[in-house]
Amino acid sequence: MKYLEFLYYRYYNSQVRLGNRDVAPFSAMLIIVFTIMLYYFSFFFLTITFIPKEYMVLNTSFIKFFSVVLFFSLIAVFYFLLIHKGKYKQIIKSKEKEYGGKGKRSFVAILFPLIGFLLFNLGWILKMLQNQGRL
Repeated sequence: MKYLEFLYYRYYNSQVRLGNRDVAPFSAMLIIVFTIMLYYFSFFFLTITFIPKEYMVLNTSFIKFFSVVLFFSLIAVFYFLLIHKGKYKQIIKSKEKEYGGKGKRSFVAILFPLIGFLLFNLGWILKMLQNQGRL
């Protein structure tokens, strides 16, 4: 939970610096949700690339349905964990006391979505190469 609050604080501050103060609580939450979905789809691509179709238990239509359900579930859960009843204000206050507005460890907040993006692209590129017969 501490890591989640740290990410939320960093993304909230970046939204405020960009001039989106009015939507910063929701935007920071959505950045985390979209990044988690990137990791999920990366896992999916890498799984279907390296596990033969004969051993795949679930078909892709179930995975599509599960992806939509997971996305909206993450939004609901993170809304209640981070935003509901002004919890984001408490998180921002506690993290500002802890970090004092300094940029300590901000590279972690940058690497979290970047690694998800790289893994996602690696997954679809490997799948494309597999479909072309080069892998």
